[in-house]
Amino acid sequence: MKKQSFIIALLASAFALFSCQDKDWETPESITTQPPYGNNSLVAGTTTTIAELQSKYAITISNGGSKQITDDLWLRCVVNGNDLGGNIYKQISVQDETGGIIIGINGTDQGAFLPVGQKLLIQLKDLYIGGYGQQSQIGSLYNGSIGRMEVGTWRQHVRLIMDNTEEAKAFGTMKVDTIDFDASKTMEQQCGRVVRLSNVTISGDGTQTIAPDDGTVALVSNCVNRTLSGGNAGSKCVLRSSPYADFKGIPLPKEPVTIYGIATYFKGTWQILARTQSDLTWVK
Repeated sequence: MKKQSFIIALLASAFALFSCQDKDWETPESITTQPPYGNNSLVAGTTTTIAELQSKYAITISNGGSKQITDDLWLRCVVNGNDLGGNIYKQISVQDETGGIIIGINGTDQGAFLPVGQKLLIQLKDLYIGGYGQQSQIGSLYNGSIGRMEVGTWRQHVRLIMDNTEEAKAFGTMKVDTIDFDASKTMEQQCGRVVRLSNVTISGDGTQTIAPDDGTVALVSNCVNRTLSGGNAGSKCVLRSSPYADFKGIPLPKEPVTIYGIATYFKGTWQILARTQSDLTWVK
């Protein structure tokens, strides 16, 4: 009888253990409303838009300077580019209905926490805004210019807004969309946005790869710039790729293709940053 009771007790304990383990696999409800990243105590005050922010600090941006934001301003935006593909380094790009902007963060693997489409609430006060190569960027002060903020600072100033919360309603229909690239448009209209370049030719003889790391192609600030021509590329536009990008070894196409990416601008040249391999449409 004692042996039978022991077996029953053992089976009951095992059932309870496996039941607990099954429950552990379920996503706690708090994760969907209070994500384990950023500052969940942030509550929006006076909100601004990317366009308003760029206009307010237009002189600082155009002069390549940097200025601390002292007003209690808040930005609602959505992530449209991250470092998931290895081509965007220590920064993310975000957009709202009025434009896009780069946010410099001195840390990697941001794509794991900030996927494309993630809604963000950013407390701008005490952060810096400035011009990097005349393009607007949010970050920190670095040698008198705009630089990347430390990860700890960023996490204190950002809150992830989950889609199933009441706060998400304030974002309205904001989403990641794509615009056709136009070299004649201003930086404010295109920088930090996902753009489409159609029927463009990439420099190379068709046998080279996107970003070889064997010394066969000169690096420009640790990246390979491939001139884009034809289609809607304009006269000064490059496909800018890191030799550490996941797609660095993809062969260049011989025929005109369509390319997607984040539009950036540096001292008179438009730079297109493919986010992942899926932005390169000729790759099957």
